[in-house]
Amino acid sequence: MCPAARFAAIFVLLNTAALSAANEVTATRIRAHTTFLADDLLEGRGAGTRGHELAARYVASQLARLGIEPGADGGIYEQPVKLVESASNYAAARLVVRAGDKEDALTPVNDMMVTIAPGQTADAITATAVFVGFGIRAPDLQHDDFAGVDLQGKIAVILSGAPQRFPSEQRAHHGNSEQKRTLLVQHGAIGVVTIMTPWDEVRRPWAMTVALSRFPSMRLVDDAGGLVNGFPQLRVLGSVGNAAAGRVLIGAPKTLSEIFAAAERGEPQNFPLGVTITLAGEATLRRVESLNVLGRLPGTDPELAGQPLVITGHLDHLGIGTAVNGDTIYNGAVDNALGIGVLLQVAEELATGPRPRRPVLFAAVTGEEKGLLGSHRLATHPPAWVQRCAASLNIDMPLLSAPARDLIAYGYRNSTLGAVLEKVAGRHGMVVSPDPAPEEVRFVRSDQYSFVLTGVPAMKVDPGKQAVDPAVDLVAAEVDYRKNHYHKPSDELDRPIDWTAAARYTALMADLARTIANEPSAPAWLPGDFFGELFGPKK
Repeated sequence: MCPAARFAAIFVLLNTAALSAANEVTATRIRAHTTFLADDLLEGRGAGTRGHELAARYVASQLARLGIEPGADGGIYEQPVKLVESASNYAAARLVVRAGDKEDALTPVNDMMVTIAPGQTADAITATAVFVGFGIRAPDLQHDDFAGVDLQGKIAVILSGAPQRFPSEQRAHHGNSEQKRTLLVQHGAIGVVTIMTPWDEVRRPWAMTVALSRFPSMRLVDDAGGLVNGFPQLRVLGSVGNAAAGRVLIGAPKTLSEIFAAAERGEPQNFPLGVTITLAGEATLRRVESLNVLGRLPGTDPELAGQPLVITGHLDHLGIGTAVNGDTIYNGAVDNALGIGVLLQVAEELATGPRPRRPVLFAAVTGEEKGLLGSHRLATHPPAWVQRCAASLNIDMPLLSAPARDLIAYGYRNSTLGAVLEKVAGRHGMVVSPDPAPEEVRFVRSDQYSFVLTGVPAMKVDPGKQAVDPAVDLVAAEVDYRKNHYHKPSDELDRPIDWTAAARYTALMADLARTIANEPSAPAWLPGDFFGELFGPKK
């Protein structure tokens, strides 16, 4: 071998060794962050608990160690998030259907669950029931379940989700519970009963719905002391499993199979049910405060100083709940201690490298598990130094059981962020795969959506399902996690987390963040995009 060739070979070996060593350091740091955050000491990091506050202090201390400035108002890392917690007494709930002189009381938990308007401790209503399909009005898709219906002072009975014929973006928006409640209130309903469709119950069995209902719900408290999106006009809300659907729809002019067949075809439906329904519930209230943790990495361009790229990950999990195999602590190692570990390492890589043109706001947010509450507070009430957010990247529950050669990005096709991701993925020898489960509408189910609602282009980037090692089945690994460990106490550190894969994913996310922050122009919605047209800047 000639001297030049020998030198080149030595350089490649040394460079490869350096990269390997760097990846090992990164993997060790991510593992250390995740190990602390998922420890039993933090008791599952439930929003508003001591365990979550410990986690918040840890993240703030790590940002300070990196020299990342406090990002919240007042020169601190913590943004307070005020909440009302409502713990429903499901055993005391009532859902009674009366048809003529016949009365049918559904069994709490087994058949149904009832909650009352947030902020209330007890309520009961009896009113005529009207079926209004999915409870959706989408003129652009020729769908209106409310056409000609009178809901004033009545109880609406609706189906979960949205028509499967809707494009995924529209299905995500119109199937959102808050969007549905807005329409129900506009039409004068005083209560609502939501029936699980057969296909929704396949994806999320009633037993899982019941298990998660054991955790108290939460609502944001606004600056005036009221509740954000509390919908007090909907005094009582019931949920019914698919097995009991026929008992609620007993007075319908169609058979149950005809109703679900029309729903599966995406046809608008509404009709009076010829029954009255009694809904009653009670709850215990508690006012709590939780924290978003915010760190600011200043950019180099003074003109962009108030237009940060926001990188979020939710710090909270479910806390302490019903015992499963004797374990009551829902640690959330993958969801989302691992995501915060990645976020902290992305922060370290950006803080120790060349500063990007645009500032970066790192945000470990609270209340994601309660309805994206912390990110909603941040998106609608950013720190005073933020003029407008340029874009949102979100890291939530990265499944890293083995290295993948592809990525899945929610929001990838909605804005110019997708083109940037393709470029960065290519640099890392990876490709971007399409959403494998658009029916899950995951784009609206994590913290990036809070920013979308304020018109900010956003993306959630996950490791893909094509393993580098063809012998590894990443699809099966995800199915196992979601079925057996997601939102369960077994989401602990003994999950098969590949820390080398975590380091590889982190390197890509840091490169993506730096590239976006260095772009001369802020990301923009693509022409004609549904979310851009709905929430973006008006022309």
